[in-house]
Amino acid sequence: MSCIRAVRCFSTRPSSSSSSSAVSAAGRRKWGIGGLPSPKSILNDDSIPVDLSEDNDAVNGVRPNTPPRHLRRPPAKPTPNEWKSHRVALKSTFPEGWSPPRKLSREAMDGLRDMHKLDPAKFSTPILADRFKISPEAVRRILKSKWEPPQEKRVKWAMQARQHRNEKGEYMRQTLLKEMREANDILSAKQYRGDLTFKD
Repeated sequence: MSCIRAVRCFSTRPSSSSSSSAVSAAGRRKWGIGGLPSPKSILNDDSIPVDLSEDNDAVNGVRPNTPPRHLRRPPAKPTPNEWKSHRVALKSTFPEGWSPPRKLSREAMDGLRDMHKLDPAKFSTPILADRFKISPEAVRRILKSKWEPPQEKRVKWAMQARQHRNEKGEYMRQTLLKEMREANDILSAKQYRGDLTFKD
């Protein structure tokens, strides 16, 4: 649109149908520089053979002079001091190894509280921690907390759990049916070919 305006503004010819043809000719030129030959496209130039073998390695992620994965060995250089100090710090912080905290379900928390209410001496904090495989601090916090979810939340969670169980059961049933179908197909194919013989 700006091209049309420019032609109309700076044109010395009277405005007629010829000015529109001048615009379309300028549009067809695609702003090429007049008087200079346009450069050849590399897509049309087939005279020079192009070697793309090094590009394959770059695309496939292969580094030069790298042995295959099954022949690689761990480096013989010693571990850097920063890594060693980090490993020592982790071992001192977690002597038994890293075991992230276990999250108990709402039902397990209710059961823990009920057991403690039943007999606090028999089901003390360390015993409950050992039984539920959580830290004594977590048991103490569970016993201390008085928060209970509202009835609507409990119903919603129960429905979600039921739906999850149903979906999982349906998936297992479909998988079992598929395996049985495949086994029947194999058996019928063997019977048809005569490969299958039954012992009496």
